[in-house]
Amino acid sequence: MMETKEFNIAPPITNKTFERQGWEMQVDTDGEDDEGKPIEYYYWTLPLPKDNPDSKAICLISSANDEYKDLGLKKGEFFVEIENSMGLGVCQYEDELQILYRALTRIELED
Repeated sequence: MMETKEFNIAPPITNKTFERQGWEMQVDTDGEDDEGKPIEYYYWTLPLPKDNPDSKAICLISSANDEYKDLGLKKGEFFVEIENSMGLGVCQYEDELQILYRALTRIELED
């Protein structure tokens, strides 16, 4: 029997994706390293819709930049999901993210 391989030619979600689309970077700390310096990590958020001024708006949220190995991603790649949804709407590729945003807002994420 012939083996099939799955290929996804869509670009993965990266820092460039978030910068281009207008996401906001959130920086946080997680303890200290061996030298007593804070260990910083970051993740990205985008309110729904992205021009929503309400500070309590539901957001799309990315995985943190230091979670890539745990998630089986390459360094610099991210997953995105609907905030506090336990995996609802998980996206790994830019096209998935655009489809999710359009489905939730009826607006295109990018021109």
